[in-house]
Amino acid sequence: MSVELKVKSKHLSEEARIIRFEEHKFRKQVDWLKARQMPYEKEHDTMMSLKDHRRKDVRNENRATFLARAYIAGKEYKTVEQKCNDFVALRCYIFPRVCDMVNKYGPVSQRLNKKWNVERKRYEYDPEAWKEFEKKIAAWIES
Repeated sequence: MSVELKVKSKHLSEEARIIRFEEHKFRKQVDWLKARQMPYEKEHDTMMSLKDHRRKDVRNENRATFLARAYIAGKEYKTVEQKCNDFVALRCYIFPRVCDMVNKYGPVSQRLNKKWNVERKRYEYDPEAWKEFEKKIAAWIES
């Protein structure tokens, strides 16, 4: 199992806790300003931005980290997540992050290396090898 992913998971849960604390502070500021009939839009927007970041970005990243840890540890998907309600988030946001994390923190023998693409002038994975890698993880999720 990857210690790095364990640390990342702990940091993400702490980040959510800290954001929730800051949201509460902004909520109190908004309530205070409302009571005195003062403009509160800036504080409200900041609070909503923090809430959105916690609910979408941090939550999805934490879930992807959790699934990557389970995949690397060899656990079955059904034992980790019994029911998935949001397949759009799973396919669009979480699955690509799981693939990246498994490739980065998984067993060294199974990692894919990026190669220089002369046409695009950047490092990229071999498309066929990456598709096979994604198929393995997708099969794990669908099992």
